[in-house]
Amino acid sequence: MMVQQNTVNNQEPLSRQQRRARERDIEKRAKKLQKSMSQKALPVTFDNHTVTQFGLFGFLEAFKHIIGWHQIVENHLSVKRRHNVKYSALDLLDTLIDSACLGLFRFSHMDVLQRDSGYQKIKEVDRVANESTLRYFLGKITPEVIDQLATINQQLLSQKFGAENPREVWLDFDDSVVTVFGEQEESAVGYNPRYHGRRSYKVKVAFISGTGELVYFKLYDGKTASNGQFLDFFKETLAKLDPKKIVVKGIRIDRGFFDEKLFAYLESQHIEYICKAKMSANVRKIADYLEQYGDFQSISSHYAAAEICVPLPKWEKGRRFVFIRETLEPKATKGQTCLDLPTYEYQAIVTSMDDLTAEEVWHEYNQRANIENKIDELKVGLGVDQMSQHEFIRNQAFLWIKGLAYNLLNWFRQVLLEESACRYEVPTLRRKILNVPGNIVGNGSYRHIQMAPNEELAKLVSIMKRKLHSFLIQITSDQRPPLDDLAA
Repeated sequence: MMVQQNTVNNQEPLSRQQRRARERDIEKRAKKLQKSMSQKALPVTFDNHTVTQFGLFGFLEAFKHIIGWHQIVENHLSVKRRHNVKYSALDLLDTLIDSACLGLFRFSHMDVLQRDSGYQKIKEVDRVANESTLRYFLGKITPEVIDQLATINQQLLSQKFGAENPREVWLDFDDSVVTVFGEQEESAVGYNPRYHGRRSYKVKVAFISGTGELVYFKLYDGKTASNGQFLDFFKETLAKLDPKKIVVKGIRIDRGFFDEKLFAYLESQHIEYICKAKMSANVRKIADYLEQYGDFQSISSHYAAAEICVPLPKWEKGRRFVFIRETLEPKATKGQTCLDLPTYEYQAIVTSMDDLTAEEVWHEYNQRANIENKIDELKVGLGVDQMSQHEFIRNQAFLWIKGLAYNLLNWFRQVLLEESACRYEVPTLRRKILNVPGNIVGNGSYRHIQMAPNEELAKLVSIMKRKLHSFLIQITSDQRPPLDDLAA
């Protein structure tokens, strides 16, 4: 026996009154939704020429003027171009630098500046170069121009150090793998911890410890080892520093740079070094020897230290090795009883320093860990790991453009921001300060920026104004106090 289903098709037809009631209900709901939509999806016009998505970029532009940024570029940049060009090399490099500072790493993203009237008001220009012009400019870069960009960075740092007292510094060195996703020129398949078998570049970097200035960096093919061509890179780095302002006391390097020839050179130049040693079979034997004769002294509940001066095979002399022993927590195997037998993990550090204890040497080496944060900041904040150009020299040029942007932002935050804010990394600096939308209104001396209510930002802007004025007085004075005093 079949039971008839209660479907729409077999329902009783609605009466006329019921149909009209339903239609009126639908009309009411439609009107209500229409009213709600009109209140939220407001009419849009495109006739406002004062809004900018980079509301506080003017502080960075003012800072650039105070330090003489445009003069530095004009004095050292020379790119061969046609005689009737609309934009000078200074204009185009400045646009690329601004784009990197504001997080616009792709040429297609840089076109935002063409449509941002507020940005153009801050720059006091009527137009900004488009994507094709910027690409063409980058295509005119030669090896000589790469050297000029390195010189501009050198002059920028000299200007910064000129505003400070001479100081003794440590340099931190490292390298990083930059994976490419194409057939970029001179890229190669080498060591790549994340993308095995992918083509890549290697970037060697040198930072001043503590204050984080990027002294020098260079692009290599992906097969270049950490210590490959490193001595040349080190000498080039030293040449970028004014010995009257900066005295290099020592360097910190990872085990990838472990090389007896490098140590010998540093000793001949009276430059101290702290380098993590590779745990080779010979180094492991030394650790076993120290363990056997009980030379390890406890420095905490889990760590012990020992030291010895010994030459490795083929070395011409002995050097100081500091060994750090870490006691690992015993792990019980499932279904078995843990005998609680201690197991150890070792690390070795070779150093020329003899005025520090073994524990102090270890802590001093650990200060080097900050360079990993700086490399991450270059990658995440400045897009240094985005090697999208096919030609090697264009990728080198973009590398330097982003490096110059980093040093500008690094100096900017050290001078203009309060102590807690000067530790902002570049992405935070953009999010909280540079890339906050605003409305530039008024004319002449009455021109100002209107922003959404923000108590924290208002307080920060007040501090930035005061510090910018103080910095202006300092930079133009014959008697320049150190920047640390200014920040205080």
